[in-house]
Amino acid sequence: MARARSPDSIEAEKLYREGMRLVDIAKKFGKPEGTVRRWKSTQDWDGAASKKKQTERSDKKPNVRKKRGGQPGNHNAAGHAPSVPYGNTNALKHGGYSQIYWDTLDDEEKELIETVPQDEEEMLVQQIMLFSVRERRLMKAINQYKKAEGGLYVSSVFRNEQKRTFKDAGDKDLYEQRIQEKVEKGERLPGDIYGIQTSTSSTVDLVARLERELTSVQGRKTKAIEALTRLRLEKQKIAGETAENDTVRIWAEKIRGMGGAGDG
Repeated sequence: MARARSPDSIEAEKLYREGMRLVDIAKKFGKPEGTVRRWKSTQDWDGAASKKKQTERSDKKPNVRKKRGGQPGNHNAAGHAPSVPYGNTNALKHGGYSQIYWDTLDDEEKELIETVPQDEEEMLVQQIMLFSVRERRLMKAINQYKKAEGGLYVSSVFRNEQKRTFKDAGDKDLYEQRIQEKVEKGERLPGDIYGIQTSTSSTVDLVARLERELTSVQGRKTKAIEALTRLRLEKQKIAGETAENDTVRIWAEKIRGMGGAGDG
């Protein structure tokens, strides 16, 4: 089901079709330019013209390129165990390694992207601040695990449960009835049994990993600072050349003015 359009987006599309630039539309409605660009893309402001371009591109013969990974008919991996166990969801635990597509973002994430600064200097400053936060958190974690008692920490927790499958709902009802009868007779206690298994690891190894990550973050922070310094020096150079050019222009105009007065 299509989402209802806001009055601003409808009016913005009208202005766009009349020839107004996206940046001017964004200023008129007080919105980030990224928001207006998203309206244009998701609401298909270009309409048939955009579809025509897509059709023209699809009619062209694509470059034949060998796709990555195993090719059709290739049986090299037959008989080998997969590198990732079936059902492995490590990449989905926290989302840090998951693929990101625009249509999977929530409204808060879209607003975050739309408010990303366009100025290079501002982006570098923001990046340096984020590196500083990560640097502080890593140093805090390192100090915490260095002081851990026993030199161990809980690295993972597993919950093991016993599951029973049934052919149909009747079998499940019969099983639950029998269990209830045993509970009433005192032959077993109510509830299901499960076990929890914890794994511990050495804090020395963890601290070593955290210190390597800290070194990496500090290196990237240093590069960002260097890039910011170069950018500011370049801006100062351009500003100085502009000021110098303005001085020369004013001097030349005065000379021409003096020459014109003498000729009169």
